[in-house]
Amino acid sequence: MAGVDGGTQVLPVGHDLGVFHVGDGVTAPVQQVRIGADIVDLDPVRFAAWTAAHGVPSEDGSVPSVTADGLRAEHGEEVVADLVRDRLLTAVDPAAPFAEGHRLLPLAQGLGNSPEYPWMFSVGLLYQPLAVMTGAMYDLWQWGCLSPDLWSACAEAAEAAKQAGSTEDEQTDPARMLAGAIGVLPQLLAARVACLDVRIEGLS
Repeated sequence: MAGVDGGTQVLPVGHDLGVFHVGDGVTAPVQQVRIGADIVDLDPVRFAAWTAAHGVPSEDGSVPSVTADGLRAEHGEEVVADLVRDRLLTAVDPAAPFAEGHRLLPLAQGLGNSPEYPWMFSVGLLYQPLAVMTGAMYDLWQWGCLSPDLWSACAEAAEAAKQAGSTEDEQTDPARMLAGAIGVLPQLLAARVACLDVRIEGLS
């Protein structure tokens, strides 16, 4: 990945729209991924690499970081370069440019919290939680799509928390919120309850 250390964590960008068949009986189907206002057609090799960038949950539910070198080793230099070119793969570090260039979109149903663990919130399908997160991250998951980028979403959420009387740094400091979000993103992306998109100009 040009300009990025190979050991740096990477994340997939884009919304999986499924397979597309031309219907002529000759042309091979492609997998379509939407990014911003564009749709990118991926062949099986590149779609496999993009899927691998989502990570695979471990037995304890954690999702190990995916690196550029790891993807290169498994899928090839050219394939990874193509994903970067098409903006379907991004480095997380440095955090500020990543957050200013991308936004978070929810892809699942909010299931709320529970009497047993009122500070934790689930998302997923009806009666089928797929991911669990703190209240602060749950708010970001719900409302982040209304902001032009992830950094703006963190800043707006931090200001809202201050106005609500919160004094915890994890909720009132945008940088701390962003760090927490980056830590949770692999779980959300692997579970497909959220996706990253590119920054959209014109949102306020």
